[in-house]
Amino acid sequence: MRPPRVSLTALLCFAVFPATAFAADPTAELLLPSAPAPSTPTGAQKPLDLREPPFADKDYSWLNGNNRQPESLLKIGPTVLSLYVDAFYAWQFHQPIDHTIFPTTVAPRHNEIGLNLASIGIELPPNALDTAKGSPIGQFSLQYGDFVQAVSGQDTTVNRGFFLANEALQAVRTASAGWHFHVLHGVNLEFGVFPSYMGMESYLTQENWNYTHPFVSDFTPYYFYGGRAQMYLTADVKLELWVVNGWQTYGQWQETKSGGTLLNWRPTERFVATNVIYVGQTSPTDSSSVRYYTDNYAQLQYYKNPHGFFTSSALCAVADVGYQANSLTASGAMTGYSLTHRTEFGDGWAVTVRGDIYYDRTRAVTNNLPIGSPYTLPDSKDPFLGGGFTGTVDYLPSPWVLWRLEYAHRAADVPFFSGSGGITGNGPDGTAGPAKGLPGYEPFTPDLRKSDDRIIANVTLRL
Repeated sequence: MRPPRVSLTALLCFAVFPATAFAADPTAELLLPSAPAPSTPTGAQKPLDLREPPFADKDYSWLNGNNRQPESLLKIGPTVLSLYVDAFYAWQFHQPIDHTIFPTTVAPRHNEIGLNLASIGIELPPNALDTAKGSPIGQFSLQYGDFVQAVSGQDTTVNRGFFLANEALQAVRTASAGWHFHVLHGVNLEFGVFPSYMGMESYLTQENWNYTHPFVSDFTPYYFYGGRAQMYLTADVKLELWVVNGWQTYGQWQETKSGGTLLNWRPTERFVATNVIYVGQTSPTDSSSVRYYTDNYAQLQYYKNPHGFFTSSALCAVADVGYQANSLTASGAMTGYSLTHRTEFGDGWAVTVRGDIYYDRTRAVTNNLPIGSPYTLPDSKDPFLGGGFTGTVDYLPSPWVLWRLEYAHRAADVPFFSGSGGITGNGPDGTAGPAKGLPGYEPFTPDLRKSDDRIIANVTLRL
């Protein structure tokens, strides 16, 4: 039972949730002495998910893609508020005249102080308003920044009909409503907008070991619109079933839903393995085209000493394999891998190094030029083979603020990265310039190179 207290939150709970407030606050007995206090289930009377919460009593703060912060400071009654601000400065060595760093999903502007992502939100977690039948769950968060334009702003399904606009939807980072069932070790059923279940790395860079993403993350979805069922089969195993509109899309190109599964296994505190499967139609013109994709990763903390100079050392490995089956164009496979190592120090410092490689036979998942560009990638029908190396230094003066400095090198066997001439046009300072047929028009070809080097400084506040 909660300790007695008098606050605005308690008064709001009495006004909005009177039954819950009287059951949770002992002072209710003084107001209604004739009403017997309900009994609280204890021991074996509690549902299994309350007696043995999944992934509980273990420290998973070392995981890549996991929030390492303690319990949130922003709680109002049963809800948890959030504030997230991610700012950056990036320098790309080719110094593109249009300041556009391509391709990337994080820090996409050269030689500018930019806002990568700002977000505010509210969440109602499982069991916050618990009943014998379970509890409502949901979350809602808004977002703004360069990252939003680089990811959800590139969705072309908004061009299919009306009432599905980027301007209306890309401001929403998460929005879901559902129910938590006291079944097994807990079952959640939700519908709405979610971060992608594919990929080891998180939508929020603060949760990742590196600031930028490897190809296996940049080429796979960051968000999904649809529904999910999260089933905690045991205290150490979670199975998710997903039904979505498409591969990182608001709408869908064909008349069949996409989806897949996620299986997460945590046999110990220091080892985690995950398998993800996706199947769906992604082509706007080929109704017979189907994409099959599996994302697999494992994480191992092989050293831990909370009182030592080195407090933690961990590895994570990713292996992705997919196949795009087309009927109108060539079919082909894609596959990608990454290996990341992180060492943490006792005074808030951490060092991470990562290497990655990706191959896409038909360019099925590699980036295209941004929406609105009148140009196309050269050699767009040739196979893509690329990889990179990334080094990151973190400093956390407190759990709520993260400072980062990162160097990233990428290379490919085809021209793929922004060069000094930029990718926008031959107008002043790399702007679009006059359109074809207008005075002053000159043909323009995006300046793309086979390598990319950049340095990024970042600070993130998260409450």
